[in-house]
Amino acid sequence: MDSKNLVIDKNKESILEIIFIKYFRISDVIKWVLIAFSGFILGISNFDIKINLISFLIFIFSSFFVFSFTFAINNFYDADSDRENPRRKNVNAIASGKISKKTGKVLNFFLAIIPMIICIFYKIELFILCFTFLFIVWSYSAPPFRLKGRPPTDVIWHFFGFVVAVLFGTYFSGSINTLILLFALSLGIFSTVGQLGNHYSDYNFDKSSGTKTFAVWIGLEKTKKTINVLTFIHLIFLLPLIFFYSLTYYITIAILIIIPLLGLILLKPKRGTFPTKRCFVYYFTIVIGGAVYLSVLIYHILLIFGRPTIELLNFLGIS
Repeated sequence: MDSKNLVIDKNKESILEIIFIKYFRISDVIKWVLIAFSGFILGISNFDIKINLISFLIFIFSSFFVFSFTFAINNFYDADSDRENPRRKNVNAIASGKISKKTGKVLNFFLAIIPMIICIFYKIELFILCFTFLFIVWSYSAPPFRLKGRPPTDVIWHFFGFVVAVLFGTYFSGSINTLILLFALSLGIFSTVGQLGNHYSDYNFDKSSGTKTFAVWIGLEKTKKTINVLTFIHLIFLLPLIFFYSLTYYITIAILIIIPLLGLILLKPKRGTFPTKRCFVYYFTIVIGGAVYLSVLIYHILLIFGRPTIELLNFLGIS
């Protein structure tokens, strides 16, 4: 890579720090990899290391490049607007002038080509899914499509993005079943709440800069109402996960009780605090949702190990 394309600031950040933290946005990449990894776990039918090790390693490498491309391509095409946004300028390496667009293009190319090469030598279905996902994330940020600037497509994309991320992980370890579909759909709705929350927070800058987001398109009050509606829908989609999977082991039931209680104690959510972490939207989406997703993953792991369920649903006459 041409070092002339890099401008090191007074903090003396290394080239790798700049690329990984402020271009790939590695913290966000890790979050998406974990989402895909949840699909990988739910797709596993046994914990035989000999069977799963190769697929796991291929999954980790390919998902790292795929999700790094997701955020890198977004930073690349958002550089001009992020340069004017105080909240975004320092987290976009191109916007802050720490790498050039030429360097960004080279990085984007390798981030896209490497996972496709990995997948095509493993499973043709994964290559197709990988190519499709890369095209989707490219079209989200890049013209002429630039779906993020076409509300409400910008929000709908996040729904499908999370769903595909879960399925992407599943294809490395197994096949899709009812649990995985319910899990993926629920996470998809979860993502729309988070995306609209970001739009709400960026409303003033986006409107003044001419950036067309869902919040700018529909207005702050309607955005808040939409977030509340989606939060309610998200809770509804959590119900089948709770009744059919979480309520089957003592430990999964404990997770459903302890995490929400800790959330109430630590966050102390109350009205009038939207969109901060103390609002009920955050509590119901992040805390309750997180408890359910964790309990479902634990359920699947215990099921693989052959642990007997407590038959709570039969006792309650639900199943």
